[in-house]
Amino acid sequence: MKTMLADSSIYGDRIAAMFAKMPTPKRVNAARTAAIEFAAEKLAGEDLELTSALIDYFVDDIDKAVRQTIAEAVKSCEFLSHKSAMKLALDAEEISLPVATYSPVLTDDDLWEILQSASNNKQTAIAGRPHLGIKSTGWIAQDGCYSAIKVCLKNETAIIGEAGYDNILGRFGDIDPIQRLLVHRPFLPAGFVTRMFDIISMEYKQILMDRNPVSESTSVRKIMNAREKALAKTLERRMTDHEQKKKCIALDREGRLTATLMLRMLIAGNNSFFAAALGHASGISKKRVVSLTSGRGYLGFQRLYDRAELPPYLYTALRTTMEEHRKAAHYHPRADLDNFRQRLIGRIAETYGWDHEMSLEELMEKLLPKRLH
Repeated sequence: MKTMLADSSIYGDRIAAMFAKMPTPKRVNAARTAAIEFAAEKLAGEDLELTSALIDYFVDDIDKAVRQTIAEAVKSCEFLSHKSAMKLALDAEEISLPVATYSPVLTDDDLWEILQSASNNKQTAIAGRPHLGIKSTGWIAQDGCYSAIKVCLKNETAIIGEAGYDNILGRFGDIDPIQRLLVHRPFLPAGFVTRMFDIISMEYKQILMDRNPVSESTSVRKIMNAREKALAKTLERRMTDHEQKKKCIALDREGRLTATLMLRMLIAGNNSFFAAALGHASGISKKRVVSLTSGRGYLGFQRLYDRAELPPYLYTALRTTMEEHRKAAHYHPRADLDNFRQRLIGRIAETYGWDHEMSLEELMEKLLPKRLH
């Protein structure tokens, strides 16, 4: 039997009859009330179903004031339907801007589609979104306005591929503010660094060498990665919650409870230790971490990640890993584990614009922080 959410026509006729002839000011007030209650995420059962149907109805309202009221109220709502989020994000500027800027429902593919017809203001807003994906940054690099490119380069969590960097260099590489932003970006591809040397000043060349000491740090990175691999191996044994907590405290004291270690544990499927580690880093109980990271969306995880003050550039890798594990559990619960992990490694690599066939150790070595101590 279909749920009421799945079949909006259950409420459609009643809602249409109620609001079709209602004056605009009253519809605006009704829309505001419904949207605020919906965004508060405290509704359940039939109340949630009816309010969701109201939101979907108001998203198609003929009056801009009604649609703008909805957009402002639900712009950060994690449970807004994808269909409604896209309608709002593709609407008139004053309606679409809040949703395009903040909505966690929109994927990288969605944002790329929105960018095709986006104004300069909307491009710039999207460029500043946390953890912006490589497809969207690629469009901004190739076709985006100057202000969007500046914001994108300032956005340390945005994933920019080598082709994107090349497009930025080709379009605005002779402009000093762009050069300055480029040399301070995390994870510049080695080939791109070489190409930048031909056009930047000596001051920026020195910054670039200081931030990308590839030849000097290669052996150190390999050693650090090997140590973390060995540590992760010791954490595979079964532990009680109390033992995990003690281990996290000890590792934190030693400076070894890192985001890359957490990523290793998550890739390996050790969700229990991952939750304990993230809980310790964020000051939240393991039980609460499990609750916040096991729902439909990822807003709870992002808040935990920010609270733990983990490196912004690694958020995408961890979220991608969580996404793939959820998909596998739902669609392919009996999939071959080795094949799944290689696909997972490939997905993570692709989000950073790297070779999707790299090994786990190659991936983890590249994900180590630029500055090693």
